[in-house]
Amino acid sequence: MTDNELRIKVLLSLQVALLGEITPNIRGITCGWSISLITIHCYFQGEINDDDKESMECVETEIIAGFTEHEVNLECKRLDLPEPLKPHTLSAWVYRRRE
Repeated sequence: MTDNELRIKVLLSLQVALLGEITPNIRGITCGWSISLITIHCYFQGEINDDDKESMECVETEIIAGFTEHEVNLECKRLDLPEPLKPHTLSAWVYRRRE
């Protein structure tokens, strides 16, 4: 699989996995990928509650199921306004809230 094919597969898979899982306190979700690793960082405004963590675990599980040859690492991080999202960009943004 070429890097561009992997990029497309990762981004589309994340879009599907995130359906119904985006809450108002999610500021952005960025991801990166390599031959063996997919990294996903979810940035939240305010406290990250158990429901938020559970939703992101569901997303991670769907990505793991679709990328059995990769290690998948999803992290939930707090990043309150006015801290900008841009410096935290991995390879691409899958979701960014309008701010």
